[in-house]
Amino acid sequence: MAMTTAAVAAAAQPKEVKLYGAWGSAHAAMARNALELKGVRYEYVEEDLERKSETLLLRLNPAHAGKVPVLVVDDDGGGGGCPLAESLVILEYVDEVWPQAPRLLPPPSSPRARAAARFWARFFHGEVSPLSRAAAVLAPTPEERAEAVREMKARMAVMEAGFERDFPSSVVGGPFVHGATPGLLDVILGSCAAGTRAISAMAGEEVVEPDALPHVHASLAAFDERVAGFGTSVPHELLLARLLEREERRRAAASASA
Repeated sequence: MAMTTAAVAAAAQPKEVKLYGAWGSAHAAMARNALELKGVRYEYVEEDLERKSETLLLRLNPAHAGKVPVLVVDDDGGGGGCPLAESLVILEYVDEVWPQAPRLLPPPSSPRARAAARFWARFFHGEVSPLSRAAAVLAPTPEERAEAVREMKARMAVMEAGFERDFPSSVVGGPFVHGATPGLLDVILGSCAAGTRAISAMAGEEVVEPDALPHVHASLAAFDERVAGFGTSVPHELLLARLLEREERRRAAASASA
């Protein structure tokens, strides 16, 4: 008897899924949130990146010196598994292998929207992400910190304008960048919410103001509500304490070696 389309899709999906991440890693949270949104069963492995043995993660992700996240998928259940690294790569893979709602990328019938989503995802990663801005906001002088926050706000304003152009609220019709359900950009922005709030606390001012960045702010708020039960979020106060502690150790080490 011929298999149904659903049965064929289920048979083609990986038998075992394991995700390696670390506490406070927004990139790992992106991968976890995508799997959770799709309802994928997976095993989560917490790694301590400051005390790791270097062996397993280096073997799984040698291109990035053992960074997280790493998604290991086993298609036949034999225990081997193929590792995938980089959060953006993982998000697109998850959307292709598990095509059930919510879809993270716009459909192939909307190539302009798909390209725009990929573009702004890479722009955020490279130019705006709290992960790339935290060190600048922790700069030693108030002037340097203020300049870092101004620069981050300016780049977010560019992204906000791009969202309005490529995903206008009058068209998408929902609180998320992509509409009524979270998509690629919402997963990326929302998974960085704790980092964004930590930077706001460090700077003493809101980085994502609802009046200045309505699309970004709405996405963050809606995503927080959507993933509240996933267990993937961390309190920004704890993340801030970890960032400050790490920066203090870095400066102490720099002073000792000077």
